[in-house]
Amino acid sequence: MFLRTIALAVVLAAPALAQPEMTRDALANADYRAGRIAFLQRCSACHTLAEGALALQGPNLFQMFGRKAGTLPDFSYSDALAAADFQWTPDRLAAWLADPEGYLPGNSMLIPEAVPVADRLNMISFMMVETGAADWDRPEIVTAAAEDRTKPPAERFPSFWNHLMTNTTRYRWVEGDAELLFDIYYNTDGSVSSSREGVFGFWHLTERDMFCYALTGLPIEPPYMVQCFPVAAMAIPRFAEELWQSKPAENVTLYGGILPGRPQ
Repeated sequence: MFLRTIALAVVLAAPALAQPEMTRDALANADYRAGRIAFLQRCSACHTLAEGALALQGPNLFQMFGRKAGTLPDFSYSDALAAADFQWTPDRLAAWLADPEGYLPGNSMLIPEAVPVADRLNMISFMMVETGAADWDRPEIVTAAAEDRTKPPAERFPSFWNHLMTNTTRYRWVEGDAELLFDIYYNTDGSVSSSREGVFGFWHLTERDMFCYALTGLPIEPPYMVQCFPVAAMAIPRFAEELWQSKPAENVTLYGGILPGRPQ
């Protein structure tokens, strides 16, 4: 009992890990691979990083560093974030990831737990590289998925594959007061079919593991659309009628979501 009491006292007296300094040298020498893993596990369900990628439940983060918070065009922010008066920097992002609600009460980014101190530096460094903010080169790494590109997508990305190839993708095209609702189905042979007669397309994976698809036959002008998103963004199964939004044409907002199952 005496030794257990001493051990407990030591634990209680141990200082909390300090927030790492977000200096340029620290960020440039951070562990890119560990940061990538942390981002994929904690953030990719809601955010994308690549230029032109879709907004999911959260905004696309390309070129976020140096941008005023809550100002990405065509994304619906919470009132708290839209009224925030600061620019995103590595230090601000680190503080935000430690406690989003405490940092800016009333914002709508809900996370189950704070990003651990040990992950923040690596993850922010990775995000800077992928969003165009880093003045250092992207490290050359070999990811598990890229080790053998001869394997089919179903083996390289099993969670993504099962999620997208067995469920329904629902779209809502909004242009002024007009709306068009339709479902599409990604098929294992590379084709895309639809609940709407005459709508069809195809999909493929790029070398950077972007999932790109094209649709034609839509009853709109122009009657086609092409979009891409990172495989990692859909690696975690999620279901809702609206999970992301994009601007495929002027004055058009396209909402997308995933519904469980599909017609037989």
